[in-house]
Amino acid sequence: MLAGVLRYYETQYKRNVSDPPCIWQRGSARLLDYGQKVSDPKAVVLFIPSLINRYYILDLEEERSFLRYLATQGIYPLVLDWGEPGAYEKNFDCSDYVTEILSASIDFIAQTSAQPIALAGYCMGGVLALAAAKLKRSKISSLALLATPWDFHCREFVPFVLEKKWQVEMARIIHEQKTLPAELIQSLFYLTDPFLFEHKFRRYFEMDPNSRAAKDFVALEHWVNDGVPMTSGVAHDCLVGWAQENRLVKGEWLVAGKKIAPPPASLATFIAIPQNDHVVPYDCALPLAKAHKQAHIIHPRAGHVGMIVGSHAKRELWQPYASWLKEN
Repeated sequence: MLAGVLRYYETQYKRNVSDPPCIWQRGSARLLDYGQKVSDPKAVVLFIPSLINRYYILDLEEERSFLRYLATQGIYPLVLDWGEPGAYEKNFDCSDYVTEILSASIDFIAQTSAQPIALAGYCMGGVLALAAAKLKRSKISSLALLATPWDFHCREFVPFVLEKKWQVEMARIIHEQKTLPAELIQSLFYLTDPFLFEHKFRRYFEMDPNSRAAKDFVALEHWVNDGVPMTSGVAHDCLVGWAQENRLVKGEWLVAGKKIAPPPASLATFIAIPQNDHVVPYDCALPLAKAHKQAHIIHPRAGHVGMIVGSHAKRELWQPYASWLKEN
């Protein structure tokens, strides 16, 4: 394992991808345009990534880019790059990100586009997309929820639910922080699978350093280690409100005074639940899918990240979503 870690740190890597134009900005967030070459779009889709990971997992490399693939299919992709919390966002919680940034970006797109907007949220971004779809329903044509968490008291996460007194203590500690560093957040993910780090670097050491697999590993690991800090408000929502109190599945998370619930049957919804997800376990995501009786549900044979950039991502997710989007 240590030999694998050493090789990784000694391997020089630079993400060589051309930046798309920024067409709108508020605070630290930027709206990036991947559809400049799409002349007659069959759909306009806004991707919403997690607040705690960089957006470019959706555009990791030229040949491993969900966003660029969609553009080749006549679909106009946009992505919201949240950036790092700055002066504007320092007191934000998750609902503020929806009302102050995400909703405003949807308004901007609606003003400049002649058609309604498809929303696509990845991981935590799916929860934010769900809230935005409720607030901006008249401007939304469809919703995609990709590896989106919902029931945090599922079988895999129950061991991490604290007694009430320790939940109160966690909330107090979070409240005292301005932001939670990315390294701390990443360590919490490793708690759910303590041997993941060892396994992946052992596997990396066994690869041919010049192989495609090894190069892909380095590119992905750079993204993993390029995390984003959480504001204390976002940390409280995610770590206390969602993970400990399970407010999402209970219908207790409010945005602009509205309860955020599973999407209505009238909203065309695409749901992808990976079969081997260790970040958002299958049973965490499944209740959200079951609550929508008419959702189009797929189960890619991949993990949380592999579904987006893995060797079978094009067949397992990109193509099915593009086809569904054209029909809806």
